[in-house]
Amino acid sequence: MADEKTRALTGPRQLKTMVGEYTGTFDPATGFPAYGTWKTTGTPNNAFYAEEVIDVNLSLDRLTFFPESMFLQDPGIYTKTVSIIPEDPTDSFVVVDIVAVKSLDVATVVTELFSPKQAAPGMIGTTDDFNQIIMGTWRMMANNTQISQSSNILSTISSKDFSSASAFAQDTLHCYRIIIPRATDLTGMACTVPASRFIIQGMIAKEDELPYMMRLKNSYELYQG
Repeated sequence: MADEKTRALTGPRQLKTMVGEYTGTFDPATGFPAYGTWKTTGTPNNAFYAEEVIDVNLSLDRLTFFPESMFLQDPGIYTKTVSIIPEDPTDSFVVVDIVAVKSLDVATVVTELFSPKQAAPGMIGTTDDFNQIIMGTWRMMANNTQISQSSNILSTISSKDFSSASAFAQDTLHCYRIIIPRATDLTGMACTVPASRFIIQGMIAKEDELPYMMRLKNSYELYQG
């Protein structure tokens, strides 16, 4: 019976989770407000984020997930009103999407992204290991003045990737959407973010005993670190 169950669990698999939309206006006393499942980091980080958990359930049958493709679907429009008039030339909008095999401290992630290191999770000098970050994307957005000078619609001006796509044996994945508006003065800035979906596609397989035990040992040491 155990072998039949294992065979039923192995093979191609798609993991996915939804994140709702966001709308909120910055308050200098409290930061961006919580909204739906979105939370605020408050000040001084001035960011807001959503975390969703995917139950993969690998440990019962001692299985491993091998990612093959990972992406975020976010059909819709990102908007940001101008915080001060005339528009602050430093205005920008950073969007970070992460799938990790551990829970992340979002405030620390935001701080490390904008410290002199400019380091995303898993890069040198951060508190997370590269192999713990299954998917990681970074986008900078800015107001699209091609539409009109007063447009609040954002367009992507730069996009980077810091995914490891590492195989994992943990039972849960933590999916984060972190939004970090940037400006000299955020007072009164109103932001909207469309609903989205994380998708992770890959293969579930049963590894030999030694590689599997070494993977678990490494995961445990990373968590303890």
